[in-house]
Amino acid sequence: MIMTILILIISVSIAFAFIPTLKRNKETKTIVIFSIFLLLGTALNIAILLKIKIPSPLDLVTFIFSPIKDLIVSLTK
Repeated sequence: MIMTILILIISVSIAFAFIPTLKRNKETKTIVIFSIFLLLGTALNIAILLKIKIPSPLDLVTFIFSPIKDLIVSLTK
């Protein structure tokens, strides 16, 4: 629980450090993308801390490209 709060405090402090500069430079798109990545990173860190099983991105790549590989192999036979 304490580590979760610590992760949230660090994430908020990162946001307070970078967002005002981006606002001053009127970089709205950068603020949105930065916020999305910061939120995603914070959520993943908390999930890892709580020992929630996170699927590997390689599983998705394998799922997508496996039929393509099979098709190419069948065409070369």
